[in-house]
Amino acid sequence: MNSPLVIILSTFLSVILTISTFPLGYFSPDWIFLVIVYWIIAVPNMYNFFVIWLIGIITDVALGSTLGMNALMYVFLSFIVKRLYKSLRYFTVIQQSIIVLILMILKITFLLWIDAMLSSDIYSAYMYWTTLTSAFIWPVIFYSLRYFRRRYNIA
Repeated sequence: MNSPLVIILSTFLSVILTISTFPLGYFSPDWIFLVIVYWIIAVPNMYNFFVIWLIGIITDVALGSTLGMNALMYVFLSFIVKRLYKSLRYFTVIQQSIIVLILMILKITFLLWIDAMLSSDIYSAYMYWTTLTSAFIWPVIFYSLRYFRRRYNIA
């Protein structure tokens, strides 16, 4: 299996996980963002900003949010991760989990801010639970995707 196919399949699986964990509500982790962050840290040149923007648009359609909100946040946060990926590689998984928590807090805060400006009331402050579950699930995502990256020799 070639490397772009594994990355595309993992991204597609993250979209499926996002849709299938709707019943968890605000306790559902942001699977898509976690997969994007992992692949940017592991293989920074595989995702470009246009692809990340398209993934964000797909997320907006899947979640029923205002078109472009998640796309904007994914591009903004992936820019930060791409700037920091060299140092993030050397962090432990727990330290990376803390970075994911901080990035998710930024994401939710900006989404709530944009939502308040649009007066759409799609999101609420309960979305901060997503940040905690995403930070707790990060080690599982990290070790799972690292296993596939090593198995299929993605560099």
